[in-house]
Amino acid sequence: MRRWRSFWHTIEFMSQENPPQLIETLMLALSMVLFSVWIGQEQLAFLLLGLVLTVGACASILVREALIPAIRPRPTQVMATLLMLVSLYGFADLLFVR
Repeated sequence: MRRWRSFWHTIEFMSQENPPQLIETLMLALSMVLFSVWIGQEQLAFLLLGLVLTVGACASILVREALIPAIRPRPTQVMATLLMLVSLYGFADLLFVR
């Protein structure tokens, strides 16, 4: 019970402190669930929805990080860029190969 209470307090704190980050985290978590379902069932709809959520979350992260001035790229910017490139490669693979 104590773990669940701690978990919900963390979610509540994140939602009050940084709502966009909470939405991005939920989008990425849902995309991971959809990719896991796609691996099991191999239905194209799960893969496409997971890719769309990933690209949306990465775009949101990049816009949010671009608004904060920094001298060098942050690790979140680099990872979001890499994840977006992989997702766009997945879209291209679906469109042109299949």
